[in-house]
Amino acid sequence: MIKDEMIYLPENYTPNQTGAIACLSAILMWGLTAHGVGWMLNQTTVVYSILIILSWMLLPLYIKLIRQAFIAGIFLSILAMCYLLITPSLLGTAAWFTFSRGLVDITYVMFYVISLLGIQFNYKSWRELLPK
Repeated sequence: MIKDEMIYLPENYTPNQTGAIACLSAILMWGLTAHGVGWMLNQTTVVYSILIILSWMLLPLYIKLIRQAFIAGIFLSILAMCYLLITPSLLGTAAWFTFSRGLVDITYVMFYVISLLGIQFNYKSWRELLPK
């Protein structure tokens, strides 16, 4: 491979950048699992697929530390959190925030906690990458 064609990655990441990458990875794994369960129960929509695909597209941009990706991650996280609040009314299922299904609903709480932490890490990472 010619040296000019190589993909260069940063040599080190700050704790905020590492946290943003870790939170996005955790959200992606939860999203794939939730989407798979939704398929098995025939309770999934196209919006889930779109959110998951967009998140997978963001992951390499996070790893390359592209500043705009962190802002896009904030908006995508907020969109996903809002969508998960209104999904029960769209699908006609029990709302997860009533905790009627026990352990399954705790995973939604974990998603929200990780998403909020991810938003914080994304914002701090974006601030760290501002031109000086």
